[in-house]
Amino acid sequence: MDICFLTIGTFSGNAMMKRVAGLAPHIIACGHNVAVIAQDTDENRGYFEALKGTEQIFLSTSSVVSEIRQKALVVRERNPDVVYACGWGLRNLPAVLGNTSVVEHAELFSENYESTVLQRKKNLVLEWLSVWSADGLVLASQYLRNRYEKRDLLNQTKQLYLPYGTDFPATTTGEYDTGNGPTNRSQEVRILYMGSLYESYGIFDIVRTVPQVVADHSLVEYVILGDGPDREAAMGLAESLGVSDHIHFEGYVDEDVLDDYLACADVFLAPMFDTVKDKARCPSKIPMYMQYRRPIVTCKIGEAPSYLGDEGYYYDPDDPESMAHEIVRASRHQGPVDYELERISWVHLADNFLTWLQEDLSRPQPKQEVLV
Repeated sequence: MDICFLTIGTFSGNAMMKRVAGLAPHIIACGHNVAVIAQDTDENRGYFEALKGTEQIFLSTSSVVSEIRQKALVVRERNPDVVYACGWGLRNLPAVLGNTSVVEHAELFSENYESTVLQRKKNLVLEWLSVWSADGLVLASQYLRNRYEKRDLLNQTKQLYLPYGTDFPATTTGEYDTGNGPTNRSQEVRILYMGSLYESYGIFDIVRTVPQVVADHSLVEYVILGDGPDREAAMGLAESLGVSDHIHFEGYVDEDVLDDYLACADVFLAPMFDTVKDKARCPSKIPMYMQYRRPIVTCKIGEAPSYLGDEGYYYDPDDPESMAHEIVRASRHQGPVDYELERISWVHLADNFLTWLQEDLSRPQPKQEVLV
């Protein structure tokens, strides 16, 4: 089988590319061909460089029309068995061309109320179009699956529930290998968050927990990995609360040192809110955290309890005091946490994906040619 991943933008701006990196190596190991079409940037080349055995096609695009034309040409020339559109929209319109099965990673961006009304309406149209134009939808959460099942009124689009996964075991050195990171202090409790720094992702709630946790652990350090528009405001809040010495905003860190940061954390944070946005999304950071077998503090919202089950430390959403309480409880956990990693391994998920392609999706009849 020949599978072509059609991507949009860059890895830092399109988290759906994590599926390519997770699934591709195991699809290739099963004897199938994999091609990746991506925008030609240093970031994308660096990210996909590790995907040995894939055919990588990088496109230099000057406009949306140029990108559509180039992708259409590649899809027509290759005529793969499956085109996996990692993100829907006009830029991935070529996915529907030719005699190929079209699989889409579906989302619910129309429910993101941080977007403008116009953007939400546009996303709603694209979401409904995907139900009618795609042969199959890959859904990262049960909430998404339920919503799209209701939208598929004629039951014509195959659907697969496929959360994000992880490769394991991780290397756990127990200390930072970067000169910019803190040194290893055995008595110190390290609380780590990795992700974008937005209010809607919980960065302010994280900062508000620091005084309460510091009162319980005088030697405590929060490590914040990532960046975003609310970084400066979060740093200002930490200063106003008098806890700047206990929270370090490291920004984005290179992949070659990320493991060292994660390996020496005592507690991981994955804030969630009781919103449609968080119920629908599948935080890829959670399976990444799980491979280090440390306690994870989050909420019983969306996919979090599906991942963690009884092993999670769950706080009440919108309640920094409750989060702080669970952080303190998690920090007292002794020994590794016994997460069920095999179930969320990329090997297992890739097997499910291939079985779905082979058993549920069949190569469609040739579609009417569309000129672009």
